Amino acid sequence: MGVARLKKAELYYHKSVHEKIAAALQETGACQIITTSSEENQQKISDVEALIASIDEKLADVRYLNRTLTPHYVDPIPSLDRMLGERPEVTMSELEELASKTDLKKICDNTRAVEHETGEVRLKLSEARLNSSILSALEFFDYPLSVITEGTRTLTGLIGTLKAENVSGFKAALGEFSKFAQDSELIIAPFDEKDKASEIYAAVIYSRNIEAEIRETCAKNGLSIVEIPANLTGTPAEEKEKVTASISELEAKETELSAKIAALAEENVPTVQKLSDYYNSLSARYNGTAKSDATECTMLTKFWLPANKADEIKTKIEEIGPDIELVLNDPAPDEEPPSLLNNGNYVRPFNILTELYSSPTYRGIDPTPLLAPFFWIFFGMCLGDAGYALVVFGTILYVFKKYKKIGTGVKDFIRLFLFCSVSTFIYGVISGSFFGNFIDSFVPVLIPLKNSLMLVDPMTNPMQVLGISLLLGVIHLMFGLLIAAYDKLRHGEFIDALGENISWFLLIVGLCLFGVGLGGMLPPHFTQIGQAMAILGAVIIFIYAGKGEPNYFKKIINGFLALYGSTSYLGDILSYSRLLALGFGSAVIGMVINLLGGLAADIPYIGWLIAVVVIIGGHIFSIAINILGSFVHPLRLQYVEFFGKFYTGGGEPFTPLTLSQEFVNVKA
Repeated sequence: MGVARLKKAELYYHKSVHEKIAAALQETGACQIITTSSEENQQKISDVEALIASIDEKLADVRYLNRTLTPHYVDPIPSLDRMLGERPEVTMSELEELASKTDLKKICDNTRAVEHETGEVRLKLSEARLNSSILSALEFFDYPLSVITEGTRTLTGLIGTLKAENVSGFKAALGEFSKFAQDSELIIAPFDEKDKASEIYAAVIYSRNIEAEIRETCAKNGLSIVEIPANLTGTPAEEKEKVTASISELEAKETELSAKIAALAEENVPTVQKLSDYYNSLSARYNGTAKSDATECTMLTKFWLPANKADEIKTKIEEIGPDIELVLNDPAPDEEPPSLLNNGNYVRPFNILTELYSSPTYRGIDPTPLLAPFFWIFFGMCLGDAGYALVVFGTILYVFKKYKKIGTGVKDFIRLFLFCSVSTFIYGVISGSFFGNFIDSFVPVLIPLKNSLMLVDPMTNPMQVLGISLLLGVIHLMFGLLIAAYDKLRHGEFIDALGENISWFLLIVGLCLFGVGLGGMLPPHFTQIGQAMAILGAVIIFIYAGKGEPNYFKKIINGFLALYGSTSYLGDILSYSRLLALGFGSAVIGMVINLLGGLAADIPYIGWLIAVVVIIGGHIFSIAINILGSFVHPLRLQYVEFFGKFYTGGGEPFTPLTLSQEFVNVKA
């Protein structure tokens, strides 16, 4: 239980078998390679570096093909099925054979050719659509566009847009009564004079000898010149006909190229995905070997491995050949090995909660078994509905029955919710919540049974549940303090354990006993016990706070400031009121859904159908949203309130050399 005991392995072998050694270590999936090589040693294993360079080149091709072809590939295996392990199973030898038969360069060249052609077609299509848009706006212009794009020896022109509110001023400056009337012609597209903000197209044809004046006048009167593509020379109507035909042709070509890329994807993606896992596995393998020390003929690979795997790994290595020496040692006192959580079947699903925060140090405390029961209880109180628990439990059992290849990590995460559905069911039964108030609303015959099992009622007596929540908070926090005290005691820090942890335990527990005793909820002698504990704890805190301070006045100030810190514990304890709030919220949402369903049922003829849809759909939504809250908020209580008392983490997670299994299940 806790952090697994590791061994440090030193493996000496001849260079000729380095590939077999690397493969064997990777196949075990239980060895974390230790970097020991220097630049000088890396030069001595240049053949490994050459292999890595070759594999990286292959991986670059694989990544390109995955990035380019996968969006066009219709995967026969649904995404959920893939995530849950329903992927093809292949061996490394089968992948090696596939790699030898596959010409990745040729596939890349074919794909790049189609991709390049597609890019050109789409660029032309974009230009054609832009031209079509411009030409649609120029239907008012009856002259050939060559007047604008090319001009003649004496004439030229321009086209632009201006706001409708500027048209009158523009006409005055360039129209038939302006000083340019003899040498220019103004053409304005029809427009709605009431819409002053609209953009209006206008064209001016003018003599070349007044071009500078015309452009200056246009700019002063708000005309924004539109650049007409040089290849448009006919009338707008003629050019629009040509562009429309070009668009149809380009769209057909784009469809044809899309079909080509889809065919390439259909033919090659399954192979590329397998090769992705193959080359990633090889890359990890040889990069691991490159971390080794080497001489001209021999190599030394160091790695961490779980102590309980030592015999298995030793046997596997010995099968390679006789000239191999494996030396196993315990970690030295000054070494900090990685941490591998090693918990039983009922605690292992909770490992992810610790790993999301930070792995423990190798010689530190694994908080997983300590947080597991609290998270289990808190989750159940937050979701707090027996009906929801049955849905979650049944769904997970269905998933486990349907999917037989779920990876260990994903399976443990799902099992976490399976376990928590049990606590949810228990709390739902004792709080009388079954799909909210479904029994009270629709199955009154079961009300006596439901009521007979109820121990708490958050709806009519929320203070009772609040009291339970706060009590759990006190237990949770005090347990954290005791763990911190234990950790200090096992390291010989007796004074610190007393001053930093046990003293606060005495103060907080003593105050709670004193308060509860005064309230008449405990026999009178508990009041006296609580009072004595609180006073003793306060005295220890006061004295410890001034430890090491020579100035008596500062000792006193430090003591009072330390005691004032008790207010932070009050805030921590009040944080546990969220257990009431979330459970209450879940129940209220369920009640509202049932109320809406009941109202819908009163609609003539189709009311029952609407009610079924509202109730089923509403409760599915409620389950999804409340599961999220029931996971996040208890997790916050673990990380902020509980871990804050004793746990810092900071360990390096154990990351063994393994086979890549992103797309397929790779077997050794």
